[in-house]
Amino acid sequence: MNRKLDPLDQLIAARVASKVMVQASTLPKATIEMFLLALSSKVTQQDEKEMKREQAHGGRGNIYRLGLLLEAVGKVEDDVRDYLKRDDPEAMEALKASINRRFNPGFPPLNNILKQIDNWLTKKRKPSLI
Repeated sequence: MNRKLDPLDQLIAARVASKVMVQASTLPKATIEMFLLALSSKVTQQDEKEMKREQAHGGRGNIYRLGLLLEAVGKVEDDVRDYLKRDDPEAMEALKASINRRFNPGFPPLNNILKQIDNWLTKKRKPSLI
């Protein structure tokens, strides 16, 4: 069963999406701030996937999951607050350590972001929101 968004939810989703795209396009370097934006995007996408799967199997879906995931992202941001504008290896290692501390191992967004951080450190490839 697919849940249709009411007009207010559609407006909110459109505004959030446009804000994310503007923020991502205005960040010239792959800073900690940009990786946190990508992490927020990935956990939101994961929640949407899991919600659809649960609803397809007759469930209601976990309405608390996204809030808990975003709270963990906020804790990661608090942990690395001193590094937000940096893109050096020391800052990236601090981000990786915080992410590993705040999320369960094997969680798909965690694996994705850690791989993106490694790609930045080795190949200077910027993070992706999708």
